[in-house]
Amino acid sequence: MVEERDTKTLVRKFVPRVFKAIFLVFLTSLPLHFLSAFMEPLQSFFSWYVPLTNIFTLVFIILLVLDVFTSGTIYQYVFGVARALVVMLFFIYVLNGGVVALAIPLGGATVNVMVDLRVILAMIVLICLLGMSKNVVQAIDFVSGKVETEEL
Repeated sequence: MVEERDTKTLVRKFVPRVFKAIFLVFLTSLPLHFLSAFMEPLQSFFSWYVPLTNIFTLVFIILLVLDVFTSGTIYQYVFGVARALVVMLFFIYVLNGGVVALAIPLGGATVNVMVDLRVILAMIVLICLLGMSKNVVQAIDFVSGKVETEEL
């Protein structure tokens, strides 16, 4: 009888999380899929783009699913910090520290193009740091809430 109740409560907690994870994976992968389809004509210039995007999408989705399955625990915030850190490091790596250089072959000549994206990269890094700090503050609030309920 006790095992049956434990199984029912586990299923009641687990099934909505599975559906939420599936929905969030769909919402996350859909824009990234369209972005890769949009970048396909430019793949000759950005040949390194597709493998990096696939790896980033995989890691981001894994952290997202772990975040959903661990909701209500302290690990939710740990995975939130890890997700923000992955996004920040991905953009730093892809944007080459903020300076992107391309060699475009035109006819018999090569045109070198250099774009300075340090300001945009700084904004992305600050947004990621803000997300990390938000998760840390929420983790502190979660732990202090647990301590308060244990004291009562």
